[in-house]
Amino acid sequence: MFKFILTQRWIVGCIRFWLGFILLSAGVTKMLHGNFIQLIGPPWLIEVLAKHQLGLFAEFIAISQIIIGFCLLVKRFATLGAVMAIPMFLNILMVTISQDWRGTPYVVGFFLACNIYLLIWDFDKLKFLLTDQEEAIPKGGIIRKDLQIDLLYLIGLVPILLAVLIAMPLRASQILAFGGLAWWAGVYVWQLIKKKNIHK
Repeated sequence: MFKFILTQRWIVGCIRFWLGFILLSAGVTKMLHGNFIQLIGPPWLIEVLAKHQLGLFAEFIAISQIIIGFCLLVKRFATLGAVMAIPMFLNILMVTISQDWRGTPYVVGFFLACNIYLLIWDFDKLKFLLTDQEEAIPKGGIIRKDLQIDLLYLIGLVPILLAVLIAMPLRASQILAFGGLAWWAGVYVWQLIKKKNIHK
C-alpha cells in the first residue's frame, strides 16, 4: 500500500486534485460571496475591486478559476488546466505582493511551484510547442478514447457555472454548485467501475 502511495503518478494525481479544488472552490466562493467551501483567498474580492471599477475583472478571474480548477480536477483535461493555471497563479502572486499580504505570496509561490511540477510531468505532451522541427510534431486530428466520459464531465461543469452566473436564491446556487461536484464524483466512480469490468 505504501509503495502505491509513494509512486510519482499518485503524487501527481494528488497535486492536480488539490490545486484544482483550491482554484474551483476559490472561484465559486467569490461568486457566491463566501457562501461555499472556502479554502483560500478573500471571498469579498469582487466587492472590493468593484469600488475601483474592477468588479467585472474580478468576476472574470473567479470564472477562470472555476474553469481551470475543473480542468485540473478531471484527468482528461489536466494538462490544459496546468498550462492555464500558470498565468492565473502568477497574477495572484503579483496581487498579493503588491498588496503586501504577509505570508500569502509564499503560499501562492508554493502553488505555482507545484503547478510547474505538473507541467514537467506532462513535458512529453508539451515538448512539441518548443521544437522547430515540424516533422517531429504529430499530425492528424484529436483522438479521444471515450468522448462519452468527456461529455459527462463537461455536463457537471454546467450547473456550477449556472450557479455563479445566473441570479437566483443563494440556496439554489449552493445546491447547483454542490450538485456539479456530486455529478463529477459519480462519473469518476462509474468510470472506475467500467474500467474494472473491462479488465475482468
